[in-house]
Amino acid sequence: MAVNGLIAIAFGFILLLLTTDDIKKIAFFFGIGIFAAGILMVFLAIRNIKKDKGGLMIMLEAVAILAIGAIIMLSPANSLKLFLILIGIWALVLGIVQLVILINIRDVSPGKNILLISALLTIALGVILFFDPLAFAVFVAKILGVVFILCGTLMIYMALVLKKSKGPENLKP
Repeated sequence: MAVNGLIAIAFGFILLLLTTDDIKKIAFFFGIGIFAAGILMVFLAIRNIKKDKGGLMIMLEAVAILAIGAIIMLSPANSLKLFLILIGIWALVLGIVQLVILINIRDVSPGKNILLISALLTIALGVILFFDPLAFAVFVAKILGVVFILCGTLMIYMALVLKKSKGPENLKP
């Protein structure tokens, strides 16, 4: 458990040091992975066609995946922006739907306040992603970095507590 904690802390510090350029590089390598998956799917489709198993749909999917991978590799920043903007639009629509549901709820229940907060936060997320997606991605990476550091520290602490108690079976409830 202590080793996992150290790994989590190291990953947290990596996330804290992440910049916009690093996120663009990650998107580029993600594009390489998608492109490689497309190449494998082409081979699978060819194999299925040779065996008369019907590989036309797999071939069409492979071509689409190859195209997506190539687009991401050629323009990782724009691809990432587009993806995050689409998530922002989805969040705006979801927040608006939550508000419509809230308006149509007739009874007064404590869940209405939670739904209102959820709707407003979702709309705020959508607006932020729509107007500055890359800065928000860096912000989320920083937040996750802090969370990983805190969780890693807690894991190391728990490992020391378990070691001191000589195993989990000796802990009192």
